[in-house]
Amino acid sequence: MERKLFQAAVGLAWLALPLTALNYSRAWDRLPMRIAVHFDANWQPNGWTTREGSRTLALRMTAFLLVVFTIASYAVRRAAPSSLATWALVAVFYVVLGVVYHVNAWIVERNLEPRAKPFAEVSVPAGLIVASEFVGNSIGGSATRRG
Repeated sequence: MERKLFQAAVGLAWLALPLTALNYSRAWDRLPMRIAVHFDANWQPNGWTTREGSRTLALRMTAFLLVVFTIASYAVRRAAPSSLATWALVAVFYVVLGVVYHVNAWIVERNLEPRAKPFAEVSVPAGLIVASEFVGNSIGGSATRRG
């Protein structure tokens, strides 16, 4: 039973590829010929490509991640002594694929109509978490070196 659930979870992740393609195809006629795909710290575009280039990059990046994640999931399932490690890895893969999908969808939306920053609602808490980890590691690392 757990094996089938695992296979379903890994297989379900592959929906990210057709969903990304669908996102581009639904907006294809409305996308400009030149798409902003890179942004500076103020979320102003500073890198562009063609519609085809943007779609190709999004699909290839998603496919690459899916192949790596699928192989890694099965390798960890075979080698891991506990199923908790396997499911934790699958959860991390889903989070990464979700972020990649969200960024690709945001690029399409941003080029249809300029809007606010992506992840605006999570950028401050995420920044605080990263900063606290950095400070904690710095303090913890120096304490262990002294002792």
